[in-house]
Amino acid sequence: MDSNRSPSMKILGVDTSTPIGSVGLIDGERFIAEHTLSIVKAHSSRLMPAIDQILKWGDLTVHDLDACAVGIGPGSFTGIRIGVGTIKSLCYALKKPIIGISTLEAIAYNLRYTDKLICPILDARKDEVYGAVFRGGQNLLRKSDDLCVSIESLLSQIDDDVIFVGDGLRRYAPVVQAQFGEDVPLADPIFNVPRGASIARIGYERLLDGQSGDYFSLTPNYVRDSVT
Repeated sequence: MDSNRSPSMKILGVDTSTPIGSVGLIDGERFIAEHTLSIVKAHSSRLMPAIDQILKWGDLTVHDLDACAVGIGPGSFTGIRIGVGTIKSLCYALKKPIIGISTLEAIAYNLRYTDKLICPILDARKDEVYGAVFRGGQNLLRKSDDLCVSIESLLSQIDDDVIFVGDGLRRYAPVVQAQFGEDVPLADPIFNVPRGASIARIGYERLLDGQSGDYFSLTPNYVRDSVT
């Protein structure tokens, strides 16, 4: 993205694919507000009030939005459906563009300024993880698809210095350290959350690059078929 381009564009970003959901609001490169939601079972009842709240903080209404971006997974099937369904309905009513963002990419985006590989990990249950590999830098570079595999299979794709991030580390940190050593960088848990503001910012960058979506074609990215 050309750093000289910074037009005003009010974008709502939402992710409810993990137990810690997030709603963020930006105007171009300017951060406006962010609201965090806890406990996935409450996302359905708390998401719209959270959206209303951050719009009030920004002295805006939904009609002031230029676009919305939403985390499409992978993650909790129920959480993804809540977030994607809510934002698709909102964009349909407002006739606004909608951008789908990988939840794993949003987590990696939290660490984008490192020069290392970034490997976000979420616990997919059934002895599998959701994961991907990115290269940090000014522009985050995807090195793999979003995957649902064993932790060993994911780690086998790492071929350079790496930092791991994501709430899957609560279960799999010992496996990671056994393979890469006790000193392997594990991100502070504060970076494990796919932030709504990051979702919005990635959506903003995609829109500037001419990418857009619509509420009819946008679908969740569950990665695997069976419900978790």
